[in-house]
Amino acid sequence: MRDAVLFAHIILGAALAVLSIIILLEMKKRKSSILGPLSVLTAGISWFVLVPAGILYINFYPATKTLIKAGAWPWAHSIFMETKEHWGLLLPVIATVAAGMVLTGRIRESRKWWLLLIAVTVLIGVMGRVVKLGAFA
Repeated sequence: MRDAVLFAHIILGAALAVLSIIILLEMKKRKSSILGPLSVLTAGISWFVLVPAGILYINFYPATKTLIKAGAWPWAHSIFMETKEHWGLLLPVIATVAAGMVLTGRIRESRKWWLLLIAVTVLIGVMGRVVKLGAFA
């Protein structure tokens, strides 16, 4: 079960970055019929990704934390794991604001929010990788 939930978490997180890039590309078109629905889908996924994150945190985090702290880079937990946990809670807010701006016709202004969503999502992914490397280094 752990692996399935972990993969779902990773895939949904990657989907946030990919969908945000697609949204930015759609913004360049004069008229896009999928921009609104795509924005709502992305915001929805940003909220839904909290489900596997919560399952991982509640059921598997104590053992994972012990493993990371026992690894070669125990500081990886203190710095990166804590940061990514808190930044992850910002993703739904960022995506929802961006989608709301698209739906209210402020498409140009939403661009910075989509870029922020991409940046934070990618940084969270990189931090997750550092934490994993720290556990097994």
